Amino acid sequence: MPQSDIVRNTWGWVTQDRHRATAKHWCEKTLSAFTAHPHETDETYLQHLYFTVRMSLRFLLVGTIIFIHGLFPFVLVRTASYEIEKIYKIMKSRIPKSRRDATCIDYEI
Repeated sequence: MPQSDIVRNTWGWVTQDRHRATAKHWCEKTLSAFTAHPHETDETYLQHLYFTVRMSLRFLLVGTIIFIHGLFPFVLVRTASYEIEKIYKIMKSRIPKSRRDATCIDYEI
């Protein structure tokens, strides 16, 4: 069977009128899964991804600092605490005001 026939048989159902609406619905639902939350934070998907990668790296750094401090208590004495405070401030500044006001935990740093 030629490759064009395989593609036509595999994806041909999408071109049929009765399946077109279903395919469109699932495409929109899939796209929404990737964009709904970033939209809530006024970001695009890529902006949100960039922020989360940066924060993940920051958490990895803090975890490494804490591990080193655990082995050698005399080094990096305040570094982890300082970095955790910075992370907290960054995350708190990103909470939408409506949710920030409703939050019952309010640590001031």
